[in-house]
Amino acid sequence: MINVIKSMAITFAMYSKLPVRSFEWKKENMKYCLLFLPVVGIVEGIFLVLFSIFFSKLKVNEFLVAAILTSFPILYTGGIHMDGFLDTMDALGSNQTREKKLSILKDSNSGAFAIIGGLVYIILYFAGMLSIKSFTKICILAVAYMLIRAYSALALTVFKNARGNGLAFEFADKSLIYINRIVLLLFIGFGSVAMIAVSVNYGLLCAIATFLVFLFYRVKSFEEFGGITGDLAGYFLQLAELVVVLVLALAP
Repeated sequence: MINVIKSMAITFAMYSKLPVRSFEWKKENMKYCLLFLPVVGIVEGIFLVLFSIFFSKLKVNEFLVAAILTSFPILYTGGIHMDGFLDTMDALGSNQTREKKLSILKDSNSGAFAIIGGLVYIILYFAGMLSIKSFTKICILAVAYMLIRAYSALALTVFKNARGNGLAFEFADKSLIYINRIVLLLFIGFGSVAMIAVSVNYGLLCAIATFLVFLFYRVKSFEEFGGITGDLAGYFLQLAELVVVLVLALAP
């Protein structure tokens, strides 16, 4: 039981900026980390709903609300997923060989494609949040935070590692690989059903959109990089969130 608690704390310390106690990153302390990645999304979703209610009660200007809700996911995660997205944009924009693209992912410097990709992302996300007027849609987005992380964690257990190592894969304990897959699939099933329960039309659209982005992630990562990495996992998460926001914004 103590290892489960330590795994949860390590996951929140790694993938959120919540103040949690830090534990040593030993194998036995990290066995269950992947299972708690969707829980990080659940907490994020709860904050999103609470913020939306709070801003609605105070009648805060909608542009300011959209700006805050656009910034919130980045602030909550400390930008760890956005960092992966930006690195991936640089790598994809380079049009280099597979090996060169993988080396670009490891480069801490941001290139032109990262800056352009980041600006376009923020503009689209902000416009999407500004267009979401329904509390029902906010609730679906809140569930999406969990669903997308469940897909991201599942990918680490089923997709090939492009490098054969990496921080994200330290969380994928091979002795629990099948348990991880089963639990993460349950999270995915629960998240999809929860979306549809909130709204059949919007929920179904977003559940399908998330699955399609997951398929795109698999095809694109294998085609361009020969597998996935921690940076590509961040790329998928950010892309999937943006797609869900835009689907909700465009849905009548």
